[in-house]
Amino acid sequence: MTSLEPLDGDLSSEAHELALALRRLFGALEVGVRRYAARRSRDAGSVSRYLNGTRIPNWEFVADLLADVAEARGVVLPETVDLLRGLHLAALAASGSPQHRVQLLEQQLAAADLAARRSVVRERALEDALLDAQRRVGDLELQMRQLAVGPDRPPPAQAAQPTLDDLAAARQERDDLRTQIADLRAELKHAHARRVQAELRCAELERELDQADRQAPADLSVDAAQPSSVSETPAVLAAPASEQLAERQASARLNKMYAFDNFAVNSGNRFAHDVAVGVAEAPGSTYNPLYLFGGNGRGKSHLLHAIGNYTRTLYPASEVRYMSLRDVLSIQPGWHTGSAPLDSLPTEHADVLLLDDIDWLSGRTGRAQQASMADTLRRYVDAGKLLVCAAPLPPDHVDWHADLAALFQAGVCLGMEEAPGHSQLLTVLQKKADADGISAPDEALELLASGAGGSVRELEGALTRVAAYASLNHCAIDTGVAQQVLTGLQKSTHQEITGETVLQTVADHFGTTVEILRGKERGRRLVTARHIAMYLCRELTDHPVPTIAALLGSKDLAAVLHAHRKTRALMRQRPSQYTQVSHITSEILFHPRPDQHSPGGASRRPEVPHSTADTPVLGDLPA
Repeated sequence: MTSLEPLDGDLSSEAHELALALRRLFGALEVGVRRYAARRSRDAGSVSRYLNGTRIPNWEFVADLLADVAEARGVVLPETVDLLRGLHLAALAASGSPQHRVQLLEQQLAAADLAARRSVVRERALEDALLDAQRRVGDLELQMRQLAVGPDRPPPAQAAQPTLDDLAAARQERDDLRTQIADLRAELKHAHARRVQAELRCAELERELDQADRQAPADLSVDAAQPSSVSETPAVLAAPASEQLAERQASARLNKMYAFDNFAVNSGNRFAHDVAVGVAEAPGSTYNPLYLFGGNGRGKSHLLHAIGNYTRTLYPASEVRYMSLRDVLSIQPGWHTGSAPLDSLPTEHADVLLLDDIDWLSGRTGRAQQASMADTLRRYVDAGKLLVCAAPLPPDHVDWHADLAALFQAGVCLGMEEAPGHSQLLTVLQKKADADGISAPDEALELLASGAGGSVRELEGALTRVAAYASLNHCAIDTGVAQQVLTGLQKSTHQEITGETVLQTVADHFGTTVEILRGKERGRRLVTARHIAMYLCRELTDHPVPTIAALLGSKDLAAVLHAHRKTRALMRQRPSQYTQVSHITSEILFHPRPDQHSPGGASRRPEVPHSTADTPVLGDLPA
């Protein structure tokens, strides 16, 4: 049973097409049936029938085959996966077997569940956008009132016209935002309707699956003609999530061994590591594209895989693609001669694209191909999707098309051999300010980059504190405000803070207990307390998102990120929220508990000022 038999002429057209596709895929492995069956601990007779079309395999077998071909050949295009899934569904539908109907419904349920989860993520993003637009309208309304009243002393006649122009510009921007708010509300309504529709579809498929499962005879769950391997799970018992996970793992080509937890952090790569964690937690929102460079053995590939693995943990619905240009250009004929287009890379369906050895484009591909590649990647980034590249040299030291160099230099370029320089810190601050809609002069950002420290969290925290202070005090961001924030930062003391300490302090502040904070009760005050607890755990500890979710008794990782964004936004809108978070932060930092020094990760400097007498940031908050 080392070679395949000719296909039976009595096969249905659907089974015949599926068997042909599986045979072509299997032929790429260049092994016999018995050897492959032993490799996958499967029954050789079952594998032979799958490839001969006399038995329709479950999707787990197809996903395993895709993963093996990807490992052997280096890349499997998403179009190949989609084609096989379509052929597999068509063969199941044409079979009429009760067992195959169960498999068909399971795959349909997996697709409906994916649509439902994606609609939830879309709803949350729209809610955040709506909240931000409403906040900006409020700021403009206040600005218009100030322009209409004018200063205490009448301005010179020549200054009157600019004031009127400023008022007209603010009014126009407010009207545009109101239109945007109306559009966001309509889109949010449609997104909610799509989510409800997807949930109803899931419920309907679950009912059909229960009915089909009861009708399917028990002896149809395994192959009665041949003994089934122990490792070959019956399709009736296989969870759709596992099949979906196997399919995505095959297309993502990520190494599960590479994670942030086992990355060796040192002074030369700490900044790049922290930025990589940030882009994985909010892919595409900032620091995009990210370009990592450094010599061999510096951990560039490790970080690429870690970004992909962490993103898939936080956002299971996301599509991640990793590929090494070294491998792709070595096995794809025609690319090095310029006869194949580089824009055929599988970027269309990916939410996160991780390109290793990007420097291999230089000298191995034509300029026209590189220009086409640059255009494809720019459209990808403009669509809000995350692009991360790695190479030994910085982009301005690689001889490639100017469009590629401009694309990477427009993002964030970080080396992994030494601590970041002032220009890199300033670039990160500017990108963060642009992403958060913070208008700050270059002088203020220069001051923050010089005095906030070499940590990404300290830079982002200082910027958020400046924006919150300026928003609540209705003043523009300038070097004076930045210096006040830096004064508060420099007076902060580093202490070892645990997530349990944060939860206990928040619970005490809100007059409740940690057990209730971890419970399911959803009163407004408790929801606020949980959001602040998640926010402070993110700011003051090194706990990753899954750990913070577990601390609050939750498995919803997206809820932690949502709470962090929402609390940060409310601090810029509500003085009460700003003061509340400030007070709790001060309690944690300056009134340590007996268990404060227990192991739990190094502390981070706070993103909010402390309510102490010598801290000027809270001196004149509005009532």
